[in-house]
Amino acid sequence: MSNLDLRHPEDGLLLRYLDGELSGRKARQVRTHLEACSQCRAQVEELEGAIGECVRYRRNVLAPSLPPPPEPWGRLDFERVHAELAAELAAQSLFVRLARFLSPRQNPGLRWVLSGAAVLALCFVLVQQLRETPKVEAAALLQKAVLASQSRPPAHKRLRITTRTGQMTRVIGVAYKPAARETEIARLFDAAHYDWNDPLSAQSYAAWRRQLPHFQDAIVSLPNSYDIKTTTEDSELLSATLKLRTSDLEPLEGRFEFRNRDWVEMTELVDQQTNPASTVAGTTGGMPRQPGVPPGSFNVAVETAEPSAFSEELQVVSALHQLGADLGDPLEISREGQQVLVSGTGIPPQRQQQIHGVLDRLPHVVVRFDDPAFPASATPVQSEPATRDAAGPEKSTYAARIEERLGGRPQFERFSSSVLDWTDSAMTRAYALRRLAQQFSAAAENQMTDEDRRTLRKLGREHLAAFAKDAQRVANTVNPILTGIGAGVAQPEPRPDPAAWQSASEDLLASARRAETLLAIVLGVAPAETASGNAPAQLFTALEQLSSRAEQCRRLLADR
Repeated sequence: MSNLDLRHPEDGLLLRYLDGELSGRKARQVRTHLEACSQCRAQVEELEGAIGECVRYRRNVLAPSLPPPPEPWGRLDFERVHAELAAELAAQSLFVRLARFLSPRQNPGLRWVLSGAAVLALCFVLVQQLRETPKVEAAALLQKAVLASQSRPPAHKRLRITTRTGQMTRVIGVAYKPAARETEIARLFDAAHYDWNDPLSAQSYAAWRRQLPHFQDAIVSLPNSYDIKTTTEDSELLSATLKLRTSDLEPLEGRFEFRNRDWVEMTELVDQQTNPASTVAGTTGGMPRQPGVPPGSFNVAVETAEPSAFSEELQVVSALHQLGADLGDPLEISREGQQVLVSGTGIPPQRQQQIHGVLDRLPHVVVRFDDPAFPASATPVQSEPATRDAAGPEKSTYAARIEERLGGRPQFERFSSSVLDWTDSAMTRAYALRRLAQQFSAAAENQMTDEDRRTLRKLGREHLAAFAKDAQRVANTVNPILTGIGAGVAQPEPRPDPAAWQSASEDLLASARRAETLLAIVLGVAPAETASGNAPAQLFTALEQLSSRAEQCRRLLADR
């Protein structure tokens, strides 16, 4: 807790909130303040407008004016050139006679003239050999790859496409309506005269390369693959790299760098026999094809059976729960036909990769992150440790009495810091439990299979157990202090018992909010004027009621 609810956050704190750099507790406090403060909401809108102007300036003005990157060096194969040159010299008797003619016993002047001409000619031949050899090798390798692909039966391919702004999965050979982002990428390839219909193929790569007036090739031979890289200044596509598997010359990966600084990376996904979740705007299950693994069969069914109404959503929630992404990460889970859409804004790149890691293996799941403020290569900024306000210079009467009872300011600071930490952790769990109840209502639970119902309630019990543990820590630490300053338990207002754990989670969150507010007053974080009556006594009662609500929710979450 903090006094953010009472005073306006500074611009720096609002900027960190917009950039997703605040901790879960701080972000929740700022969000709660913004819901009640129109002045700060207007300030946030101004900051968002300024950020948008900066992004547009960088994209439309600054980026186009930057010079292109320097051209990479081609591979210099000195051993091969030396061997070929030695063989050629051995086969030509003319060079032997010339060497004899230029020996020290012959005319010295003529010898030096002819020697200089020979050296120049030799350098010219060497430079041409070094320049043309990679082109010849790349052309021959691509031709073999094209012939190998033509011998394989036609099949659908699933490509994971990564750009600066996120990832999506595209299925080659299936008709669909492309999303806006895919349309933008297609325009880049069309402007470069590169076939977007099958971009990760030797045919498309070779066709683009042949129409270039000038270009340079570089080939890297790895244990299980070849990397062909072509660079040019005569196309909107300045650099293209294609990885071919050594065993059958099947394309595995590709990277494409454009003149406007955009880049696109592609990886073929294999080893998933279910229908892909989406052809665009997300990431589906599967894993990248490995260099040493032969291609497997992959067939996209025209029609698939209707997935379970709740099983797939529960799988997603369970996977996020294992990662801890259901405890404050700004994620939304929704249905789009037969697909489960997981979307989020303001997720740092490292966290995006973790979420992709647990969700990409699930079928019928689309992961969509849309935040241009986080390019793929960005490193999330670590937020500063949250500061405590309970031990500030202006303490309430309650805080002063607690400090006196604890024996001084350092003891009060340790006490308040521990209590606030436990309260933050408990509130995170209370919000997560309520969110789970909103995602799967009581009516939806009644339609689930027994296995899905057990999975749902297991998730709820884990959140509730963590909440009860932290809430009990708070009560065990605070209640003796409250009793020492004269607090007593008041009679709580009677309320009807809820019929389902979903409604009980709402009551639990309401009671937790009440206890959190009273704790802020008692510790001096919020002024005493915000509560009527004896705040310590009310806090004592609220903590007792909170324990009762948690026990009530636990009974309702038990297996049926």
